Amino acid sequence: MRPLLVVPLLLAGLAAFAATRAPVSDSDFFWHLAIGRDIAAHGVPRVDVYSWTVAGKAVLPDQWLGELLLYAAYAIGSWSGTIALRAVTVGVLIGVVVWTALAERPRRPFIAVLASLPAIGISRFAWTDRPELFGLVCFAVLIALLRAVRRGSLTAFALCVPLVLLWANLHGSYALGLGLVLVVALERAVVDPSGRRRYAAVAIGSVLATFVTPAGLATWTSSGGHFLAPPRFVQEEGTPDVATLPGILFSVALLASLATAMLAPRTRRRDVLFEIAVLVPVAFVSLTATRHLVFFPIAAAPFLSSWGPDAWNEGVRTLREGWGDVLARMNASWTRGSRAQRDPRPYVAEGGTREHAMPLGQLAAEFAAGVVAIALLIAGIASSPREPDLSSFPIAALPQLPAGAGLLNRYDWGGFLIWYAPATPVFVDGRLFPYVGEALDDYRAVIGLHPDWRQVLAKRGIRTVLVAPSDAIAVEGVALGWPILARTPEWVMLRVP
Repeated sequence: MRPLLVVPLLLAGLAAFAATRAPVSDSDFFWHLAIGRDIAAHGVPRVDVYSWTVAGKAVLPDQWLGELLLYAAYAIGSWSGTIALRAVTVGVLIGVVVWTALAERPRRPFIAVLASLPAIGISRFAWTDRPELFGLVCFAVLIALLRAVRRGSLTAFALCVPLVLLWANLHGSYALGLGLVLVVALERAVVDPSGRRRYAAVAIGSVLATFVTPAGLATWTSSGGHFLAPPRFVQEEGTPDVATLPGILFSVALLASLATAMLAPRTRRRDVLFEIAVLVPVAFVSLTATRHLVFFPIAAAPFLSSWGPDAWNEGVRTLREGWGDVLARMNASWTRGSRAQRDPRPYVAEGGTREHAMPLGQLAAEFAAGVVAIALLIAGIASSPREPDLSSFPIAALPQLPAGAGLLNRYDWGGFLIWYAPATPVFVDGRLFPYVGEALDDYRAVIGLHPDWRQVLAKRGIRTVLVAPSDAIAVEGVALGWPILARTPEWVMLRVP
């Protein structure tokens, strides 16, 4: 039977509404917005034009389409347009995640929602105005397609090629998607030798699709850096911390998946091979950086929905055999509809043909849920913040910023300055990888007061610093009597003698 869309639609609408509650406030969004504006006006940029430390250096336009979409939303609807795009994207993300889990067990929506909760919770930390959010949607769609491939759909596998093509132009996380397509193609070739040529064609087509970008072969460089060698001193690129809420949610999904894998009856070896092919690579990537934690819960949601109740029943049965009937009541609520109702191919009727008839009541319920979801989206956009929240940025320092090169700005404020102070090039900003190496090392040397900080000041010709009062260079500069050009409790601007 086809899964009822009521629950995914309602949760998508609620998520979209929740995504409209926060104003625009992400510093990285502003440099994405600036690049999108320049793409619309002049085409895809090839060299840096926003800094004075790496000015003219070649940059990779690996997120050009995502940045263009962000600017298009802003150009159409200003800050409300930005929030509207965010809301729609979040709604699609949550809807696809829940639908994919529900497709594994159509008659048990509660289980599908329960299996999706870690993904929903951890994705909340990625509801930002960045191309990264588009990448998460592509990943969720890819998981849905690959689950359909497991059920025997070659069409779903063929659709992976245009998905990877789109994804490669939206965000560098496409590399994970490409890896999964290749691994699943190999897994399918083992399971279904007669279709090896078709699986190989999809794999090759997906690889070639990643080159159809403005960056060409170089597009692999950025994604490889993020996945294989992320700069650990940047918080979101740091090693995941299980003591944080995202880390806890990730741990719940991982431990639940491990428990399910150990307890679920091994009656479908082909399914087990597929789950290993998908979940193991995603778990590895998720553990490489904090920003990647969200991938595993999304991939694990349909696995937990599919196998979780069977694993629960097996675990309870084992405990009951050892401890008697103490856990009988706990098992009662899960027994109904687990093995008997589990349909490994929910879109195919028992005779092997697709069900064409759809009850009128189901259509009416889905239509009503769609109306409610759209109403929530519209209500959220209509009541969303009309202006960005700039309270964490040095907004009052803008009139006093010197034009031209020479400013050392805090890393977190680079994107803000690119958008709001275009006459003052930045020292560093959230684009990160153009600065990896000498520029970023020099930034850390000065702001952290490393032993060579004076030499860096002279070498770079730094004339002004705009940092937090607690930064080491600010404390030292004040102690040395550097002129204070402006100051608040949140920031200080000093002139370097």
